[in-house]
Amino acid sequence: MNCAVCGNPVLCSRAIFHCSCGVFVHAYCWEKHIAQAHQPIFEIGIIDLNGEFIANKEEEEVKNQEEEQKEEHETISEQIDLSAEQTPGEEVILPAAQLLDEETAPPAE
Repeated sequence: MNCAVCGNPVLCSRAIFHCSCGVFVHAYCWEKHIAQAHQPIFEIGIIDLNGEFIANKEEEEVKNQEEEQKEEHETISEQIDLSAEQTPGEEVILPAAQLLDEETAPPAE
């Protein structure tokens, strides 16, 4: 029998853990198994003197930015799907392509 994380044999003389998901893991591989296989949600923050947890505002901003990027990606993929449905003679300009054209175009005199 081998460790699910590192692949080395699980020996009788070493401490091993049997996870609720059914795998056997070395004691020193346990944290890596939890982080990889079960992917718990972490919050980064501080604990004040009263013992209350305060999440970092930067982490919340990062989550909001990731959500916004996901929404933008979905809208772009929808536009690509719509452009595929149009006739071959029609030209479709996506928002990112429009920005590139505006940046590279010479200034009007």
